[in-house]
Amino acid sequence: MPSGNTTIVRRSLNPVTWMIWAVSAGCVALLTRNPWYLLLIGTAGLAVRWRAAGQRPAWGTLRLFVGLMVFPTLLNFLFSRAGDTVILEMPVRWIGGPYTLEALLFGALAGLQLASLLQVMMTFSALLSPAAFLRRIPAGLAPAGITASIAMNFAPQARRSFDAVREAQQVRGHSPRGLRDLRGIVMPLVILSLESAMTVGEGLATRGWGAESLRGMQRFGAWAGAGLLAFGVLAWWLAPSHVWVAGLLALSGGGLLIAVLMRGGARSRYRPEPWKGTDTLVAGTSLGVLAVMAVLTAWTPMLLTYEPYPYATLPPFDWPICLAVCLLGLPAVLPYRD
Repeated sequence: MPSGNTTIVRRSLNPVTWMIWAVSAGCVALLTRNPWYLLLIGTAGLAVRWRAAGQRPAWGTLRLFVGLMVFPTLLNFLFSRAGDTVILEMPVRWIGGPYTLEALLFGALAGLQLASLLQVMMTFSALLSPAAFLRRIPAGLAPAGITASIAMNFAPQARRSFDAVREAQQVRGHSPRGLRDLRGIVMPLVILSLESAMTVGEGLATRGWGAESLRGMQRFGAWAGAGLLAFGVLAWWLAPSHVWVAGLLALSGGGLLIAVLMRGGARSRYRPEPWKGTDTLVAGTSLGVLAVMAVLTAWTPMLLTYEPYPYATLPPFDWPICLAVCLLGLPAVLPYRD
């Protein structure tokens, strides 16, 4: 039986399904600023990670989320003077002024959005290996995919190096007691990280990484697609009344860009990964939730946002939207086998 912090990855859904779920949940977390829905997104990510990856919530993760929420809350509370509900007022020239409840809530909302998005990304990294992610990106994005896979491995590798350094120090009877003893941890950690980076760099150079790039018409098509996509997003922002024209431009640019980047050699794998009915259910549900949120953002954005200024009130709660967001936790109720 595994013990400690060992990850139990249960095989059930196709890796493409996990990618669709993560993109949908992450986009929904970026589209809404309502604290009720953000809490539901974070809870759904936590439940999926616990059920599908076998990773129970740990105190270290909880401290990370609390710190992620406390920092923007205090930052906005100290430097923002907007709002009508004054909690504290100091008659000092530089740090004085009204400290309002609205500023506190606005900072907490920003921290909650970051924490919800981070929970979704942590669940995604626990469910999909870098190799599986790299095999499914477009051929034109191979350099960016390799960089992303290295970045996904950085934090776990740094944590393993830190644990190894601490265990070596404990074997030698040394225990850090203050800031002066941090040098004995930081220096070995930096050396191990540099050695790992050198090993990765040598492996990439041996395999000819970066030798291929877009050329000729492919490069022109990629730039044209990126330009249309950027122009569509800018037009959506500048002229919300012409949302359909802006959306058509953005979709055309995105489709052209994907078509150009998808051109490349075929990918092979040793183990077949079938697409099941549960994959269709989860992928369709996730894309449906994302589509609903995108339509609401375009037509009635007030249903997904919450603005505590100028006077703090309770955020709106809509049951249909709540149920739609809860559907992102569908993978947590599916049957898994170890």
